[in-house]
Amino acid sequence: MVRITNTIDIDASTQQVYAALRALDAYPTWLRHSTVYRGTKMRTPQSGKSLSYEDSTMVGRMRGEVVEDVPDHALQFHQRKPSGSLDALIRYEVSAAGTGTHLTRVGELTTHGMLHIVQPILLRMAAAESERTMKSLKAHVEGHPI
Repeated sequence: MVRITNTIDIDASTQQVYAALRALDAYPTWLRHSTVYRGTKMRTPQSGKSLSYEDSTMVGRMRGEVVEDVPDHALQFHQRKPSGSLDALIRYEVSAAGTGTHLTRVGELTTHGMLHIVQPILLRMAAAESERTMKSLKAHVEGHPI
């Protein structure tokens, strides 16, 4: 397992930042396609399951679900490839900072099989994508187009 941590300050309330993170179906409106990320689609949750989605990525489709949901404080996603070759936990922590919000994003990636061989490359790409996501979120919530 490898860990990627990013932080950013956003000039908006914790409620606004949390709401933007929680609105998965709106991600395509503020998170443009990249080499790594190609879109998010909501999935119909199974009975008793939490909010679920599917990301289209450079390594294929990643199925995900919200596994922790503490309004205006924390949101955690678990994503995985159906083959089990890639598993990711992504946790956002939202806290008030002056008149704005301090946001921390921690991603934990675990690779298996063939993807483990290219893990250093995947890690660099995931780190860049994590930073891009934070900057895009900030621009979106603050109302500044990128």
